[in-house]
Amino acid sequence: MGKVECLRGTLRRTENAQIVRRINQVPDTLTCITHHPGFEPVCLNVYSLQNALNVYKADYGPLRLRGIEKRYRHLAHRSFVSWCWGYLSRTIRVDIPSCVVLRVCREFPDAAGSCSGFRPPLD
Repeated sequence: MGKVECLRGTLRRTENAQIVRRINQVPDTLTCITHHPGFEPVCLNVYSLQNALNVYKADYGPLRLRGIEKRYRHLAHRSFVSWCWGYLSRTIRVDIPSCVVLRVCREFPDAAGSCSGFRPPLD
């Protein structure tokens, strides 16, 4: 799968151009998905993330992450993927654009003010 980056506000598409083009919410005039008016309410609004946590708990049980910021980052990444690609099975993974990861990390840093970004499950 190709890497998707947002450099200086412009999406750069590498090998798999369909990764970003599959995101129906990205019009050609938009320079970065984080500037889309739906990004904040879907991925950064704590009330939306709390609702996403309730859905997660109903489907998979408790979310085993310590610290509210880590939970919010995880849920923000899941919400972004769901918003852009819909439901993906456990075997299908997508690359999250670096601009999204950085924006989520800026919004929900850990106590030290840093962030490790999204890490897919090991299974």
